[in-house]
Amino acid sequence: MTSREIIRIVAAGVDAAGMATIAQEAGGGRVEAAALGDMQGARLVKKGQADFYLGTCWSGGGGALAAATALLGSTKVGIAGTPGMAVSDEKVAQLVSEGKIAFGFPYEQSRSAIPIIIKAILAHHDTNGEEAGNG
Repeated sequence: MTSREIIRIVAAGVDAAGMATIAQEAGGGRVEAAALGDMQGARLVKKGQADFYLGTCWSGGGGALAAATALLGSTKVGIAGTPGMAVSDEKVAQLVSEGKIAFGFPYEQSRSAIPIIIKAILAHHDTNGEEAGNG
């Protein structure tokens, strides 16, 4: 992936619109983000019309990733954080390197989690030269 390619993110869950704004700002012009319902967002990722899925709920696992797990399969989703486990650079880098394309975390961690996830996605693709969403 070249640094000029745009990563397409869908944000779903609690305050999806706010999450999309945070993702776009964190991407520094390399990210387009849209706030969608969880089923619609997961379908777009499955069809290749979006590259990554960010989901929130109160726990970071259940509702945040239910639709993504159902449509993308459990091997493509990862819990980036829970109320008892803050989202970390190391955890997200691991999930991205494993090929995860859907990330769940608690709504309360959105402001810190989303920039970490976006940074890891961009770094992974810059390093590996892969197309968005196919790593």
